[in-house]
Amino acid sequence: MRICFTSRVDPRYLDRYREAHSHVWPDMLEALRDTGWRDYRLFLGADGLLVGVVELEDSYAAAQARMAKTAVNARWQAAMAELFAADGAPDEGMVLLDEIFNLDAQLAALGLPTSAPPTEH
Repeated sequence: MRICFTSRVDPRYLDRYREAHSHVWPDMLEALRDTGWRDYRLFLGADGLLVGVVELEDSYAAAQARMAKTAVNARWQAAMAELFAADGAPDEGMVLLDEIFNLDAQLAALGLPTSAPPTEH
């Protein structure tokens, strides 16, 4: 299952947020991996808009519940909380977005290959 979500970083703290994510704690990385988060990516806009995309073994709620049971998650959320525009734990303020288009799915439904043939130079 792939999900996309948004959140909002306080624009005053964009540099701190970027720095924290350039060197995520090893135990946090391991916890994400061990609780089923795959190909997790974050994108940050100049206005603080944060967009995340992640592949999960099952539902977002289940993955979030598994993370909540790890010791490192509470420490990470506390460290990140002041960098976000909203009050509360950052991982509780994410807004899930509905997927409305999937190129590969539509190509496959038509029986077409999902990757383009090689181009000649």
